[in-house]
Order: sequence, then structure tokens, then C-alpha cells
Amino acid sequence: MIHNFGRNVSFTPEFCLTPRTEAEVLQILEDHRDKRIRVAGRLHSWSEAARSDEVLLDLQLLNSVQIERRAGRVWASVGAGCQIKKLLADLEQLAKVTTPSVGLITEQSIAGAIATGTHGSGKHSLSHDIAEIRIATFDPVSGQAVIRTIEDGPELKAARCSLGCLGVILSVGFWCRPQYNVEEHFARYTTIEEVLAAEDQYPLQQFYFTPWSWDFFVQHRREVQSPRSRLAGLYRLYCLLNLDICTHLSVIALAQFLRSRRCIHIFFRRILPLAVVRNWKVVDRSYRMLTMKHELFRHIEIEVFVKRSRLSASLTFVEQLLRYADGDEHAFSDTVRDQLLQHGLWESLAPLRGRFTYHYVICVRKVLPDETLISMASSDDEPYYAMSFISFARTDERDGFFCFAKCLADCLVALDAGRPHWGKVCPLTAAQADALYPHLPEFRRIAHDFDESGQFQNDWVAKVLFGRSDQRKGDPSSVHDQRPPQSPHRDHAENETSGVSGLA
Repeated sequence: MIHNFGRNVSFTPEFCLTPRTEAEVLQILEDHRDKRIRVAGRLHSWSEAARSDEVLLDLQLLNSVQIERRAGRVWASVGAGCQIKKLLADLEQLAKVTTPSVGLITEQSIAGAIATGTHGSGKHSLSHDIAEIRIATFDPVSGQAVIRTIEDGPELKAARCSLGCLGVILSVGFWCRPQYNVEEHFARYTTIEEVLAAEDQYPLQQFYFTPWSWDFFVQHRREVQSPRSRLAGLYRLYCLLNLDICTHLSVIALAQFLRSRRCIHIFFRRILPLAVVRNWKVVDRSYRMLTMKHELFRHIEIEVFVKRSRLSASLTFVEQLLRYADGDEHAFSDTVRDQLLQHGLWESLAPLRGRFTYHYVICVRKVLPDETLISMASSDDEPYYAMSFISFARTDERDGFFCFAKCLADCLVALDAGRPHWGKVCPLTAAQADALYPHLPEFRRIAHDFDESGQFQNDWVAKVLFGRSDQRKGDPSSVHDQRPPQSPHRDHAENETSGVSGLA
């Protein structure tokens, strides 16, 4: 039995294989050419992307990090199974360089991270800067298992974020950037306009929309030439003990034991602000400043991307939805209620009212437009902002969160063209994916060229990206399955691990 990090997805593949070399990967493809094949990554995600009922590959042994200098720049070739934390450490040790962008969590494998569009704040996603991808797949002419190298064109844009649909990623290559220092300090604001105005001065900042006080805590961040602060070690200890451990233990106590709306409200209005030290400016290495330890405690998460022009409206809707879920039947403004009625969504919110009290901050990060076909930040114009919603409820008490996640996704898709993260809880339908991703038809054509039979898809990928209930049959341009998916919380009631894991 395979479980993802959040324990919301479990499955039992016929074969679970851990190849030691690329040659073994090719042999596995040859030996199982009649089976569906998926790659597990590190399973530190929450969507259905990694689910496999037939052949599951674990590429953790393909984790080499090799660098070479070309015309004064450093090129890195990295095995698909290399964890981000190992990659960052090796690049620092080998050449004092780092990745072009750094994600919040470092537990994922590099292939899983790019396959689902993992990102940090203030830069592109990790997928955007990948310049070479080597994939094990089947030759369309000979039918033999081969390795294809993708370096440019639409194929590269498709492979940068592909959810494993083109084949088995063996390695990726990218240009590194020199290691750098980041200055950080916390501040508190009352309006989103103040937060966004600070981006010019702090382009790497991320911020937290605080429920029940409805204000903002901002981690102001920027790249600086200053040396590492003398008290940087103390600051790291403060972040670990106070923010990563004690604050999360408090949230877990509220979510799993006290379960009181009043206590949760008081915690965010009165207690949490006392835990955040403001205006303490500290400089440290990028890989220390830009990452956190969210993996210390099991949780579940949905993340939705909206364009900058829709961010303020989206946050206003989020506040009203959370108040409604908490039991306030008058939470929605007349304007929002009319919009929900117009899209036929108003009645679908009724089961949520009074059923779910949100108990964590909403993390918001800016992601620059990606040169990809289907990453959440793929765009030709403005940047996206990723809004992350987390629950620390027990694994058998997540019905309320799943109901909230489904309502949130459906409403933000309709109102603000919001894009749920592929690697997190992703209750997206094929029709919604069609509307959100203008380059999806091109992605389908490329995926079909690489994998005509759909051997590297699973049921969820086939349904959402290709509109097919049977991923091994039919043309990629086939008519989409328009039937609405089962409610995530209803699926959960039948099987607590049925719902959502990921490549990352």
C-alpha cells in the first residue's frame, strides 16, 4: 500500500519498482509495455497525479547532480529522483550556485516539482527555467523503449510541466545562478493595496492573509549584497522553534482537540500577532531564507492561482466564503451573491454553511509568467498569485475541508479564472481545465505524439487533461466528459484516502 504525505491518497500498484540506472528504466518499459506506468516522486503532494494501479516507478536512486562550466556559466544536469534539498546543498558545495528559483518546500524530487509547477515567491516556477529534459518513452515508429532529449520548441514548453504524460523523466538540465543572500523582515498591514505597493522594494516577499482578523502579515524579502547577519543563526532558530513548531502545534491543538470557533477566532486575532517579531531585519543564504519546514506536521492543502488584476476581488471572496462556512449566513455581499447566482453556484454552497471553520493563515505568493503550456502560472501577460489553504484536521475528519476545497475551486474558477495547483487538492473538471488553459489543445497534441496509447497517464490525468474516462483509448481531441465529479467530501466518506497525491 502506497500512501502520500497527507494520507489522503492510498493505492496498491501491481508493481512498485526502484530502478538503479537509466538502462533499467528502459528495460522496465520493455517488460511492461502492456501496463500503465507512473512515477511516484517523493509523494509530498495531495493530488491524484501519482496514483498508479499497475506499474509505479520510484526514481530515488537516479539522484546525481553534475555541473560543468560553459562560457563562464554553470550548467547542472540532475537526476529525476534528486530531492530539492539535496540539489540545493550539492550546488552550494560544488560551485557556490543555486537554482534560478527556490520553492517553499524542499522534500520533492526535482522531476516531481517541475511536473506539477512547484514555485516560490517573486520569480517564475521551477518549470520555467528547465532548458533540457530527458524522457524515457516508446519510439512511435519502432515501438522500442528509447530516451528522447527535449531542448527547445513547443515540446520543451509541454515537458516543463507535463504531469508525467510524455513519459518517464530521467534527468533535467538548467543554467544555475550564483548563490545570493536574502534580507527578510516581518511587517503587518491592513489592506492588500499596501502589501502590493511594497513589492517594488521587496520583490521576493510572500504574505499571509490572516483569517478572523482579516489583515496581512508580510515576509518582506529582497536580494542583497550584504553579508550574512551576525544573528542569522538565532533568527533561524526563532523561525524553527516559534513559527515552524510552536505555532503549528497550537494550530493542531485547535484543529484536532479544542475544535472551538471562538478559540480559533481569538487565536488569530489576539495570540498569533504576539508570536511574530516585526521589523527584525536579517540577511542569510537564499536556500535558508526562502524555504520552510511545513513537512514537520501532516496536513492537506489546496492552492489556487489568480492573476494580479483579480487578486483583490479573490481575497474579498475568500473572506466571505470562510465566514459563510463558519456559520455567517449573511457573509456574502449582494454583488458576490448575484455573481454566484449568475454562474449557478449559489445553491451548491448551502452544504458548506456552518460546517467548516478555517484554522490556518492563507499564504499568498507571486509567480511570474511561465513559458510552459499548462503550469498554473503559464501566461502571456501578467503574473499570478498563488493562494494556499491548509488544514491540520485528522485524516478521518477532513470532510469539511474537502467540501470547502470543492466550493472554493468551483467559485474561483468561475469568478476569477482561478487555477488549482496540479500537485495539491485539485477538484478540477475537464471542462474547467479547457476554459482555464488556452494552450491545452497544443499540449494534448504533443502528449499524443509522445504517448499515443496513453500508457503514461492514469485515470485522473486522462479525465481532467484529456477528457477521457479510459486513458488507454480514444483520440486526444475526443469530446470531454462533462459529467460533474463526485463531491470530494463524499468520496472521502467512503474511503478516507481516496481524494487526492502527487508527483512532487
